[in-house]
Amino acid sequence: MDTELLKTFLEVSRTRHFGQAAETLYLTQSAVSSRIRQLETQLGVNLFTRHRNNIQMTDAGERLLPYAEMLITTWLLAKKEVQNSPQHKELSIGAAPLLWESLLTEWLQDIYRQFPGIQLEARIGQRQTHVKQLHERTLDLLIATEYPKMDELSARKIGELVLQLFTSDHGKKKALPFIRLDWGADFTAPEGEWINNEKQAELTTSSVILAGKIMEAIGGKAFLPSRMGRKLPHVTPDEHVRIVRPIYAVWLHNSDRGQEISSLLSMPLKDAAG
Repeated sequence: MDTELLKTFLEVSRTRHFGQAAETLYLTQSAVSSRIRQLETQLGVNLFTRHRNNIQMTDAGERLLPYAEMLITTWLLAKKEVQNSPQHKELSIGAAPLLWESLLTEWLQDIYRQFPGIQLEARIGQRQTHVKQLHERTLDLLIATEYPKMDELSARKIGELVLQLFTSDHGKKKALPFIRLDWGADFTAPEGEWINNEKQAELTTSSVILAGKIMEAIGGKAFLPSRMGRKLPHVTPDEHVRIVRPIYAVWLHNSDRGQEISSLLSMPLKDAAG
């Protein structure tokens, strides 16, 4: 039995809505429908009756519900026991490449200076992947510019990141290409106040280093961390364009690594403005 199918079944049974279940699980609605069909095929019964804006559980679905909850709980307990074995000592921290490059690497250095011998795993990836890993208890801590508002997750603002619009024109007279960095979905609106939204970005990337290299090679404009951009000799900041992004720590509120997470969060992020 694929536990992902059972988790999808439980979420649809809770929301009675494929779209809402898809949003919570970070899946497409078609993927949720496909998983439910797979589970129904394996069991040989229909689990839901589907009518427009009205999804109800069948008798078979009602009978499956307590067993699905028990199986998922048992699986999570088994994973917890395995992960609490002597081999599982690392505390895992996930963040997007942009944050590791612009802010978190120095924070990690400070942690190792403060806690010699600590064992950490630094994961580079996308926010939605890390949120899923938090729920699966395969990730202990997420650092992000946005946090999911879910009851089972705790979040704390731990700092800020100041972004400025930097340009590198190489003496060119033509319009500069725009390089878009993925600072989060809710960054689109403030970004659009300074960048013509109708203008297509010539490069979209999740790497500050890559954006800086491209700007050095062909010129362009991009929102970069203030203190990082000032270290690049070929770019010029616009002192009038500054956008502050909050930095959040996110973890399961009932995490068994709570004490270690609290110790890490006692280490302040250095002033991102520099």
